[in-house]
Amino acid sequence: MAEKTWDVSIDFERRVAVLELVGAATIHCIMLAATELARNPDWDPKFNVMIVIGPAPDLATFTLEGLRELQAFMRDWNAVHRTGARPLTAIVCPDELKRVIAELWSAMNKPGEWQIEIGIFVTRTQARLWLENPPP
Repeated sequence: MAEKTWDVSIDFERRVAVLELVGAATIHCIMLAATELARNPDWDPKFNVMIVIGPAPDLATFTLEGLRELQAFMRDWNAVHRTGARPLTAIVCPDELKRVIAELWSAMNKPGEWQIEIGIFVTRTQARLWLENPPP
C-alpha cells in the first residue's frame, strides 16, 4: 500500500477542518482527504476548510485535466458536505508555482455555480485570519 500523503484534523475552537498534503501528494490525495473528512464523526458541515499544500507535492499531477477532475469532485463534495450559510475554503501554498496552480483552479469556477468562497494564502496565519474575519 502506498504511503498516505495527507493528514486531516479538526480545530474545534476555530471551527475549521485542516487537510494537509505532505510528501509527494497528488490531486487524488486532496480527494481522498476530503472523503476521509466527510467520514470523520467530528466533522460539522458548517465548519470552514483549510487546505495546506506542503513543500513537496507531485506537481506533475496538477494538470488542467487533473484540476478539472478536482473541480468536479469538490463541487459535488461541497454540495453534500458543506451546509454553512457562507462556506469558506482557504488554500495555503507557500511557494509561487503552487499558488499559481491554486489560483488557476479557483478561477476555473464560474460565479454563481460554486457555493464556496476560496482564498489563496502564503501562510497558515493569513488563512486563519481570513477564515476568522472574512470579507463582507
